[in-house]
Amino acid sequence: MRKAGFQIKALLLLIFLFLNTVQGQSQHRVVLLHPTVSNIENMVWMVENKIIDIPGVELLGVYYAKEAYNYSASEKYLAEHHINNYKLLKIAGDIRPAEIYRENSCTTAFRKLFEESDAILFFGGPDIPAAIYGEEQHLLTVVTDPHRHYFETSLFFHLIGGSRNPGFKPFLTDNPDFIIRAFCLGMQTMNVAAGGTLIQDIPMETYHLYTLEKVAAQPVENQHRSYVSPLYPLDDLFGGNFHPIRIAKTGYLQEIAGMSGATTPKVLSYHHQAVERLGSNLKVIAKSMDKKIIEGLQHTEFKNVVGVQFHPEPSSLYKPETKYTTVPGNPFPPNEMLLKSNSLKFHKLFWKDFSEKVIKSRRLK
Repeated sequence: MRKAGFQIKALLLLIFLFLNTVQGQSQHRVVLLHPTVSNIENMVWMVENKIIDIPGVELLGVYYAKEAYNYSASEKYLAEHHINNYKLLKIAGDIRPAEIYRENSCTTAFRKLFEESDAILFFGGPDIPAAIYGEEQHLLTVVTDPHRHYFETSLFFHLIGGSRNPGFKPFLTDNPDFIIRAFCLGMQTMNVAAGGTLIQDIPMETYHLYTLEKVAAQPVENQHRSYVSPLYPLDDLFGGNFHPIRIAKTGYLQEIAGMSGATTPKVLSYHHQAVERLGSNLKVIAKSMDKKIIEGLQHTEFKNVVGVQFHPEPSSLYKPETKYTTVPGNPFPPNEMLLKSNSLKFHKLFWKDFSEKVIKSRRLK
C-alpha cells in the first residue's frame, strides 16, 4: 500500500509539472480524450484552418494507461510532423467498475485537468460495457476497450455528477461555465455518467429489424450508420450516414441552427447505440426526424456541457476535395452536400461558438 501511494504521488507530481510547463506557452488549453492519429489530424487541421479559431491554443491529448489502444503511433505522428501545440499526457491509476462513480485513484488527476483547462472534448469510439449502466449486455454490443470506458465515464461523472452517487459534488459546481463537448460515444458516456442508460442496438430494439437488407431499405433519416457497407465489404465503402435531425425549440443547438438557417441540418452519424433513459440534469436538444433517437443533450445546470450523437469533428466535412462512397460506384463530396442544405454553416457555427466560449473562459487556475 505504501508503494502504491508513493507511485500515485509521483504520478500527480509529474502531471503538475507537465501542466505547469505547458501553461506558460498557451493562454488557452483544450483537453481531448482518446488522442488517436486520426483525432489529432482532424483537430490540428481544424485549428490551422481556423474552423476552430482560438489564437495560441494548446491541445492536450489525455489517455488512460490501461487502455487497449496503443498511442505510440500518436507520439510518432506528433514528433514526425513537428506539431508543437499538441501534447500527450498518459494518466495511470486503477479504476475498477465499482469505483467509477466515486473518488478513485484518478480523482486528483481529474481535478488537475479541470482546474487548468478551458474545455474538454470527448470523442467517438466502441460500445460501453452495459454493466456500467446496470444492464445485461446485448449480443450485438461489442466491447473492445473496457478500461477506456471506466476512465472516461469516471472523468465525466467527476465533472457533472449523476444519480448513481447523488452525494458527490461535481467539479463544475466550482466553475459552472466550464466547456464540454461530447460526440457520438462521448454523448453516450455523458448520459451514462449522469445515471442514464443506452439502447444497445437501434435497428433491433427501436425499429425491430433484424437484417442488413431491411435496415438499408429504410428512409435515410432512420439509418444512423451505413447498413449498405457491410453488404459490400470488399468495396471498402464509407461506414457513416448523412441524415437530417430535428432541433428542439429550446436549447443550445436551436441557437446554432437559427443562425445557420438550417432548421433540420444534415449531420454525419456512425453509431448503432443511442441514449435510452436520460441521466440526471440532462435535457434533449435534438432528435431524429421520426423522434425515436436522441441526437443532442445539454446539461440543465451547466449550460456549456453539450453532447451530440453525430460527428462535427472530422476535417473531411470541411474540405471540398473530399469524397465519400456510401453506395458502390457513387462517390460524392460531403462538403458540397452540406453546403447546399446550409448544414455546412451549421457545423462551422458550432465550432465558431465553441472557439468564442473558450476565448472568454476563465479557468480556476
